[in-house]
This record gives sequence, C-alpha cells and structure tokens, in this order.
Amino acid sequence: MNMFGFSNGGKRSHGFLLLLAVVFFLSGFLTSPLVSLLKCSSPVKQLESLPPIRIHKAASALDPITDWSLTDLVLFRTKCGEPIRQEDAKTLLLNKVFDGISPFVEFPPELAKPYLREKRIRGWGSTGAVFARLVEEVKPKIILELGSYLGASAIHMATLAKSTFDHQVFIICVDDFRGWPGFRDKFKFHQTNGDVQLLYQFMQNVQTMNFTGNILPLPFSTTSAMSALCEWGVYADLIEVDAAHDFHSAWADINLGYSLLKPGGVMFGHDYYTKLDNRGVGRAVDLFARLKGLRVEPDGQHWILRSK
Repeated sequence: MNMFGFSNGGKRSHGFLLLLAVVFFLSGFLTSPLVSLLKCSSPVKQLESLPPIRIHKAASALDPITDWSLTDLVLFRTKCGEPIRQEDAKTLLLNKVFDGISPFVEFPPELAKPYLREKRIRGWGSTGAVFARLVEEVKPKIILELGSYLGASAIHMATLAKSTFDHQVFIICVDDFRGWPGFRDKFKFHQTNGDVQLLYQFMQNVQTMNFTGNILPLPFSTTSAMSALCEWGVYADLIEVDAAHDFHSAWADINLGYSLLKPGGVMFGHDYYTKLDNRGVGRAVDLFARLKGLRVEPDGQHWILRSK
C-alpha cells in the first residue's frame, strides 16, 4: 500500500481508468465541429455544410414569386359597401366629415380673408376637350376628382354639366390641399404656421363661381378618402385621376378609384406621357389595363379607361 492508501493493484486500475477517460475525451474533441473547422483549409465551405439554424430555415422557406399577379403588389379591395342612393351622397359626406354643416357656411374665416383672392383658378390641362367629351357622354350625377389643387378642372366640369344636362351634378374633390414640397418656389402663396391655405383658396374659387352646392372638398389623402368612400358605398359615374404623378401613387389611385366606378362609368386622368418617375403615370395605367383586360384610350395628355 502506498502513501495515498491505495495498493499497487488499485493504483494500476485507477491509472488505467484515467488513461481510458483521456482517450475518450480526445476522440470526442477531435471529431467535434470546432476541431473540424480548425483543420479545414476553407472555413467558409465548412460553415456552409453545418445544419441551418432557425433563421436560415425561415429564409429558405420563402419561395420565389412565380405568379406575381396574386401578391400584395396588386391585391387591392375590389368590393365596396352597398351603394347608397346618389341623391344621398352629399348629405352622407357632410354628416361624416363636416358634422352635417357645409364647409361653405360663413366662409371665409377671418384669419384667411387677408390672403385670399376673389378668383385664383389655376390648373394644368384642366379645360381640355376630353372633359366636354366625357361629361356629355357619361352625363354623370357624381364625379370623383383625385387631385384638385385650386379647382380648375372641377369648376370646368361643373360648368359643362350645367350647360349639358338638367340634373344636378355632385363633384367630390379629394386633395390634401398642401401642394408638394417646394411648390412655393414657383407659386407664391402666403404661409401661416405651416399652412399655405390652398383649401381656402380652392373654396373661394368655388364660391366665386357659384358652385358651392355642386362641389365639396374632402381634404384628405387620396388613399384614405377612397377607403372611406368605399366603406360608405359612395360610387361615381366619372372619376378623374390627377394627384401624385409617381408610379406607386398613381398605381394606388387607379386601383382604388376603379373600385368606386359604377358599371358603365369612365375613369380618366392627366399626364399619361409625362416623363416624371420614368413615365410613372403611364406605366401605372398600362399595367392596370393589362391586369384588368381593359383598353387604354389616349386623348392628348389624358388617358381613358372604361369599366366593364
């Protein structure tokens, strides 16, 4: 027996067990992924061979899009609420948006009076022949205009309708009435606390031309306003699209607008050939027509699509 209390035989058996443990440890270490990586001359290849972790599996599960027409890129709401009576549309919008009171009551407010002109009607392509052609053809009771600026085209369509048929036309003008970044470099509008008062000048123009009973502004973005109109069942016979001119804005406006078009109605817009955003408007119109199986009718700078 030695100084540790083990006999020589016990010492040899413990030594054997210790040696065996070392052998097992080394064999496990040498076959581990870490040692394999250390031995590998190309660590990248070795990493690629490791089983994917969860995030890799999630990424690899996203299959390539083969039928892009079924993706969220083109899936817009196509069915809106139950249509309300045309003669009830104005009352509904006044109740929903203006607490039942016309925004033209006691207009203009005192704070805006110093900055308003009696008539400052401006627009682009707002009196082209396409307006008279479509107003006479469709004889609309409700017109939806996306992008109104100072009301030039809305006032023109109201004037055409008044001289073309007997029934009253109701024109819904959707615009945020903020202009666009940098527009005051070209158009000198007074700014008060960040507001350029385009809405008030639009309303002043409508009031001066005696169309307060026919034209109603909806001062919201086109997408939010049309979503509400869709929910409320407000449809239009004629829709003019002339808001933002980049592809994605025009694409949304055309898709949402078409869902509000009555059967037999017409949707048209400006800047079909404008180069902005690589013909953003034209590309949006053409793509929509292809997806819906419609025919685009160019009319100068305007485009026309008819509902099926």
